[in-house]
Amino acid sequence: MNIAIIIVITAAVAIYIALPFFFRRDEQATEDAVVSTNNSEDPIGDKLKYLENRKETLCSAIMDIEFDYGLGKLSKEDFGELDSKYKLEAASVLKQIDEIGKQVNIQEPDFDLEQEILSYRTGVPKDKSQSEDAQIEKEISAFRSANESSPKSNSCTKCGAGYSAGDMFCSKCGEKLN
Repeated sequence: MNIAIIIVITAAVAIYIALPFFFRRDEQATEDAVVSTNNSEDPIGDKLKYLENRKETLCSAIMDIEFDYGLGKLSKEDFGELDSKYKLEAASVLKQIDEIGKQVNIQEPDFDLEQEILSYRTGVPKDKSQSEDAQIEKEISAFRSANESSPKSNSCTKCGAGYSAGDMFCSKCGEKLN
């Protein structure tokens, strides 16, 4: 009787341990389950968050296998197989992120910066604050030119460059000051 109980328990444990090897987890089903369990008002935002997290995970995995290969922990064949697998999956995730971005019409994070740079290049201020910036720049350059034209009371005996009262060496030639 005891032997039968031991055999049943051993068989149950063996089945429990071996079960994951026989069933492959479906990534799309997992992704949909994660997105659908969040009962939020923004399912597209939740999916984007999931995809961004997945992208970070894949990038981390790629860096880890490159590091392990560099240390010699992975053979060339294993590295090639894992590297191509993770890079293909990362490309798929990036493609999904781009598709969602096109559907929602999300602008790139640097869009505003690019617009501001373009306005500076064309010389047409984007808004009033840019003209205020130009006025501030003019005032700063006028202040600098006024300071440069004022005579220096302290000057280096070797090169003639001016220096402040607390300086011990000339900033231009390196000569020790008195």
